Amino acid sequence: MNCKEIELRIFDYLEGQLSKQEVSQFEGHLTQCEACNRELKARKKLLDTLQVIPQEKPLPGHLDSFEQMLTREKHRLKKDDALKVQPLYWKRAFQIAASFLLLLLGYLYGEYRGTQLAHTQIVQLQEQSQQLKTNMTLAMLDNRSASKRIQAVNYSEEIKMPDNQVLEAIVGRLQKDDNVNVRLAAAASLSRFQENRLVKDAFISALETEENPDVQIAIIQFLVHIKDERSVTPMKKLLNQPEVPDYVKFQVNQGLDQIL
Repeated sequence: MNCKEIELRIFDYLEGQLSKQEVSQFEGHLTQCEACNRELKARKKLLDTLQVIPQEKPLPGHLDSFEQMLTREKHRLKKDDALKVQPLYWKRAFQIAASFLLLLLGYLYGEYRGTQLAHTQIVQLQEQSQQLKTNMTLAMLDNRSASKRIQAVNYSEEIKMPDNQVLEAIVGRLQKDDNVNVRLAAAASLSRFQENRLVKDAFISALETEENPDVQIAIIQFLVHIKDERSVTPMKKLLNQPEVPDYVKFQVNQGLDQIL
């Protein structure tokens, strides 16, 4: 294993998800690399900290929509024999982290209400929360498990204003991921950013290479909604491709009528 592979598998190593052979390779690399040892210790310290933080009980209904989405996602993944949904270790860990941050925000507001210090510390905690979600999303988007990549795409929706690094990572999943469900999840997540030029360009580019009908329709619907005239050319190309199903071509014709 090289340093990049070690970085991607640290979470799985700490959670006991690696095979015996992978553990041997992982630990063999650690005996020769001080940088990876430091990274392992830092992430283990984070996990240890999260495990001792009491979890705040959410108000009724706060997590309903998220849990419903998660249930739907697990049911969909079960239909794909190629995927095996693994325990949601990171879902639990980051729920605890989010609860901890909320508790700190409430404490600071009660203790220093109306003061500049309270405002500064609250802003800092909010920024830390966003960075935590960003790091979580980026790490899981590179995970070899398709189910975790889907979780990462869905988790990214909790980031209010994702930076280009996050958007580019999700764009990469839309355009190049080998799993259809991941590409569909990426399309759904990116569709929130209708005014973002990077996202618009990504959908147009994806339409020129995508071969799965379900993903093609998701892309077409987005481009029709934003009425980007640059999408007309790749849409017309689909009409001339015999392998494209008729129902996709029907979506294309309807879309062209709305754009032109």
